Amino acid sequence: MSPLSVKEISSLLTSRWPSPKIRSSGKENEPPHRNWNSSLRAALVILWGLLVYPQLDPDMRNGKGICSITIDQLVHLFKEYLGDKPECMETLFLLKQHDYIRIQANQRIIPGTCLLAAVDAAKMYRCFRTSVLSRKIAQHYQEKNDK
Repeated sequence: MSPLSVKEISSLLTSRWPSPKIRSSGKENEPPHRNWNSSLRAALVILWGLLVYPQLDPDMRNGKGICSITIDQLVHLFKEYLGDKPECMETLFLLKQHDYIRIQANQRIIPGTCLLAAVDAAKMYRCFRTSVLSRKIAQHYQEKNDK
């Protein structure tokens, strides 16, 4: 199984508009990620998969509430997509600025409002369920639960 490219991962990102009224009012209300490069969009897909997808997938749901991951775990698992820790921190800072994620004092990343609102979960779920990326994330959660 070969790893997905950044472009392939970023293509999984399907955005939705918060409401039809906003859609008709112009570009100033577009989600920020619409204009981002494929690496940043891939980071959004990866984080959606780690933080939101497990809450939707009945096979992964553990009833523990909000999913989270540490910055070190994220770098370890997805270094090939997000880069070393300094590069990854730049990406995370940008995502935090736009409330896609929140970083807690203990360096745990949790979903922000925009990560939940900007992604069409129904479409993403279907794409994600069959992706190689979801299997890697499922493996991470299985290892975490085995500890």
